[in-house]
Amino acid sequence: LDQMSARNVQTVNEAIQYTGSVGVATYGTESRFDWISIRGFDQSTYGLFRDNSRWQSGQVSGQIDPYLIQEIDVVKGPSSVLYGQNTPGGLVNLVTKRPPSTSHNEVVLNYGSDDRIQAQADLGGPLDESGKVKYRLIALYRDSDTQVDYVPDNRWLIAPALTWSPSAATTLTILADYQRDDTGWSQFLPSQGTFVDNPNGEIDRGFFSGEPDYDYFDRDQWSVGALFEHRFNPTWTVRNTMRYSSIEFDGKTAFGGGLQEDLRTLNRFGYGNTLDLKIFTMDTNASTRAVTGAVEHSILFGVDYSTSTSHQRQGFSLATPIDVFDPVYGAEVPDLFYYDDKRQPTSLLGLYVQDHMKIGKKWVATVSGRQDWTEMTTEDNLAHTEVEQDPSAFSGRAGITYLSAIGLAPYASYSTSFLPTGGSDFSGRPFDPTEGEQIEGGLKFQPKDWNGFFTASLFEITQTNVLTPDPVNPFNSVPQGEIRSRGFELEAVGQTGMGLSYHLSYSKLDQEVTATTDPTALGKRPPLAPDELFGAAADYTVTRGALSGLGFGLGIRYVGTRAGDSTNSLEVPSYTLGDLFVRYLWQDMEFLVSATNITDETYVAVCTSASYCNYGNARKIIGTIRYTWN
Repeated sequence: LDQMSARNVQTVNEAIQYTGSVGVATYGTESRFDWISIRGFDQSTYGLFRDNSRWQSGQVSGQIDPYLIQEIDVVKGPSSVLYGQNTPGGLVNLVTKRPPSTSHNEVVLNYGSDDRIQAQADLGGPLDESGKVKYRLIALYRDSDTQVDYVPDNRWLIAPALTWSPSAATTLTILADYQRDDTGWSQFLPSQGTFVDNPNGEIDRGFFSGEPDYDYFDRDQWSVGALFEHRFNPTWTVRNTMRYSSIEFDGKTAFGGGLQEDLRTLNRFGYGNTLDLKIFTMDTNASTRAVTGAVEHSILFGVDYSTSTSHQRQGFSLATPIDVFDPVYGAEVPDLFYYDDKRQPTSLLGLYVQDHMKIGKKWVATVSGRQDWTEMTTEDNLAHTEVEQDPSAFSGRAGITYLSAIGLAPYASYSTSFLPTGGSDFSGRPFDPTEGEQIEGGLKFQPKDWNGFFTASLFEITQTNVLTPDPVNPFNSVPQGEIRSRGFELEAVGQTGMGLSYHLSYSKLDQEVTATTDPTALGKRPPLAPDELFGAAADYTVTRGALSGLGFGLGIRYVGTRAGDSTNSLEVPSYTLGDLFVRYLWQDMEFLVSATNITDETYVAVCTSASYCNYGNARKIIGTIRYTWN
């Protein structure tokens, strides 16, 4: 939380943008969702967790404001064994703020680029003299434009929380939140005029490809959850987490669909998307410690269950083209033809166990396993068909680490993942679930008397049963694809006793489609994932003298080249961005200024084809005043 505040973080993407092998804002400038990839695999749908439980199901649907978050955990590699069904890249776990043990209150005002005005408050502390009952109340209001014309980024939220601790061994926390978003859509721009030369010039970064009176994305999301923990004795602890969430959105837009021969007239399509998602999750586990001979065991076992129902409708129409260099708005978008209307109830049940063993003084081993059962029904309201699926799978992880006397710890691990895929092929056969496996090895180093650590790792991830085009029946898919992702990572995190903290990371990725029904994509890089990532951030706070309370930080981010389409005929150029943070603490007041992309670089963040590209975030400067009291 301290680093998030120090860097004046405004999105989850910003909070983790220096982490090794983590790609953020992978679909470019975007106000609706946090698009995140880990080790080359998209984690924006199944890979976002909240308080160790699944938060979304099957599609990107919601967004959690970073002001609600206490800390963020990034898990790399297949993690199904403890967290359940997921893609093999990893996951991001967002830990919600809890009621504090001592009184802490703050109000914050932000103003910055894109006429951004934001006010927020975080109030909390004990409600009784004994401290057994504590509360927290978080509220936020934002009115803002974005770098794209006619696209707002407005939000308000409220999040109350209450903790009851009847004894030192028992804690129950109730969390609730409601969030309302009023924003717009990301842009689909052509490659010619963004990063490929266009004789007519360069498309403006603020160009809006839709219609001002037709573009909207309205979302309501809310949740109620409970976190329970009881320690029976020094060795046995039971925990339970449950949450019910609702995410509803409704949106329409007109998006670009490629340039005409004059290289300035953009074809457009009307599009509408509505979603109603309800999801309930529950995880109950117990942990204990035991000793057998020279082995110290930390054992965790549990059961998790979730049920969700999603109903999504998508519509499409042909819209009037527009000049990307001299746009004239006001065209009417024809009524939509709804080509997709599906309801999908899903239930998931998992049993898991893990044994973390310290063997003597030099070895640490971890062995874990999980069995999953799934029931999924896809109801197509247009075709009047119903596909039922009940896949099950075992996933596991095994790892071993050697602890040397100098703090150097070589390690190796093997892990697997499992994720059901909704739908069926042309013949009506349900899709096989995708599966993933990873082999990883490396070194961890934590020097004595040094508040920090260093890691170096090599990994290879293989994902199988990936959907690919059906070569016999167009507009259908078959689960016959395979993607291999190889890479290495270097990362260093720490702080000195003189007010300096740092975070350095570098990752190299070699990702390849190793099996597909599309011969033009075989052996090629999938779009989106960069071949290299580098991040460096340093923060310094003056702790004594006349400048005590002054702090500042610098950050550099490098994102390597990315494939611009499935055949690799396009390569999206690399880019380098700089960030700057300055703050001053005076008594109960803190003044902060943050600037991301400080040199205001214009760059393309993503292309999935020559017709579908998007710019990255422009420079954003935000000034903040924070007042705190107890």
